[in-house]
Amino acid sequence: MNHLCGIPSFDGASPPSGLTAEERGALAAFRQRYETALQNELGCTDIANGEREVPESDGEEEKKDSPSQHFQEEGGKVLPAPVYEIDGEELPPSGLRTLDDVTLYRYLLADRSHKDGTFDEDASYHRLIAAMQFRKESNCDSIVQNLASSAIPPNVQKCQRLRVGIWAGLDVEQRPVVFERLGQFFSSGNAIKMPQEDWMLSYLYYLETHFLQMRKAAERTGKSIQRIVYFADFQGVVSSIVNRKIWKVIQMLKALAKTIECHYPELVDHIVLFNVPRVASAAYNYFKGFLDPVTAAKIELFPGVPYDRFKELMGEEVIPVEYGGKNEVEYPQTASE
Repeated sequence: MNHLCGIPSFDGASPPSGLTAEERGALAAFRQRYETALQNELGCTDIANGEREVPESDGEEEKKDSPSQHFQEEGGKVLPAPVYEIDGEELPPSGLRTLDDVTLYRYLLADRSHKDGTFDEDASYHRLIAAMQFRKESNCDSIVQNLASSAIPPNVQKCQRLRVGIWAGLDVEQRPVVFERLGQFFSSGNAIKMPQEDWMLSYLYYLETHFLQMRKAAERTGKSIQRIVYFADFQGVVSSIVNRKIWKVIQMLKALAKTIECHYPELVDHIVLFNVPRVASAAYNYFKGFLDPVTAAKIELFPGVPYDRFKELMGEEVIPVEYGGKNEVEYPQTASE
């Protein structure tokens, strides 16, 4: 989180661009509620007279005086500026820390109604407070530091060999692109080869890598990158249905979604599942049932390799060679150790 903070071209993270007056108002109220809780936790004074509005945007990122960055002292402590990396030991037991508007709006969007577009501030607030507590208890800020120094624990590296995914580049909108051999993972039986806690830890490293990759993309392009795109190859899933190994994987994925994914909302723009055979539809419908509805709505299924769809989303230099593109990035087969 706060993945745009500290990037010179943003001077911190500006409010999301292109918001309507209603959306700006919802964000301002949400920020005020969260920062009031944070002030109470840290014993800080009000910020900027306790009332700050999200400025109107013309579609370009504000470079100065971002309301989540520009704090004025009023005779006592003020909240520190939001940062990407922070020592988790310095945080209160609740895990609360200063958040930028991009992060706050991501949680606000997570519980927005698909029917009428209304926000559920209470649901988003409780989701956010729970996520801060989860980050503290799970040492997520240590993971951020480890990723920055490429210090990946051996058990996480092994999980990554047993469940293969790669960061292939950037799509046409400069969002990071992930390809994963999900069908091979389903059929491999690898889900039971590592303890559940190792899979949990590996998944945390994977999700925190989303922020690192978006941060790198923002630094490289000068754009506010707030989502990734995900492509899963289901080649091999049929054998997992026949040998019933798929159900072990689904149980594991269900646990990951329930325990971890709920704390990382609104990170993916497109989810493309390809090489999906018809026989897998029953398993998919079961799996979709416990996905977050926002996530489920972003999923596209294809029976083969949808090269034309790939080309709509990214250049040939990003598509791996085996799917018809020109990207020769290392994309190993799933390990069976």
